[in-house]
Amino acid sequence: MVDFELAKTGETGVTSMFSAILMAGYNNKREVKRYAKIVAEQYGEKFIETGYKPLRDFQATVNGKPVSKPLILYTLEKLYETDLIDEIVIVGHQMLLEQRLNDFIGQHKKPCRIVNQNSAIPDSVRKRFNIIPRKVKFNSVAGNLIKGYAASAACAPKKHALLVAADSPMTTIEFIEAFIHIVQKKQREAAIIVPAVVIKNKKDKLGRYPLRLRNDTQYRLPVKKDKNGRQGFRLSSLMCVNPHLFDINTANTAYSLRKALHPNIQVQLFRITRKLGYPNVYSKYFIRKDLSIKEVENITSAFFGGKLNVIPMLGEEATYDYDGTEIEYQMISDMLKSS
Repeated sequence: MVDFELAKTGETGVTSMFSAILMAGYNNKREVKRYAKIVAEQYGEKFIETGYKPLRDFQATVNGKPVSKPLILYTLEKLYETDLIDEIVIVGHQMLLEQRLNDFIGQHKKPCRIVNQNSAIPDSVRKRFNIIPRKVKFNSVAGNLIKGYAASAACAPKKHALLVAADSPMTTIEFIEAFIHIVQKKQREAAIIVPAVVIKNKKDKLGRYPLRLRNDTQYRLPVKKDKNGRQGFRLSSLMCVNPHLFDINTANTAYSLRKALHPNIQVQLFRITRKLGYPNVYSKYFIRKDLSIKEVENITSAFFGGKLNVIPMLGEEATYDYDGTEIEYQMISDMLKSS
């Protein structure tokens, strides 16, 4: 099984550190309005985010006292705290981030720079990664990823970098370090390494359903299986990537399909998997109920044009991301206060 201590064992002499790319992008008002409508109609929830989400204040309890700080700072503090990260690149609203974070960043020796989400992708970067402009717009998720990576110390030597979402304040330093220890051993064999966090119940604490898969990897978790031998998994706030080893032009499509249990997304997923030569994914998941993690790895590797590894892990807190709904704000706030 993989727990935080087990992840640190294994090969000796692994000392490599990583660049962290902290994704703090934002949508324009039109996109926010469109997303708010989707949330209301399809999920029956109220979307409350009208400003810049990474800087929304959340209150936590520190040493028994209430402390209020922006959402992104919960993650940024942990990236500074760990010795396994040697630099940080933040991609987002440069002016607002500098106004709010410059004092904090200035208190630390670890290098940290902020890249403007609205800056163009340099021509040299487009050529290096064979970017197709219509598939990777400058302010898209893939655009932000590649600009952040190109600005990092990982780019020139073609190394992996840790990709970190700025909207998951419950992710612990123990989870971050456990994942990095695994990546240190796996990075030579995969372009993308993704934690699959096991969810012990039918839903997580935010009421979201997990994707149920057979765990046929070497990483076994002591969590009860259903009658079909499956466990529930959700994505976390982390992944490790090397854009030199996969097709970055696929990243935006993959991001748009991340809510895999939504019916509209399922239709798109099954069309894509059929084109990739996997026509029976629907029946394997919904009828035979025997879709496995390794099969998911094979399918996604074919899609990205580079090998993807899925690492089952413990640490449900790392999956609690704030998408901008009222119920998420209330529940995550309660968790932060109680922790």
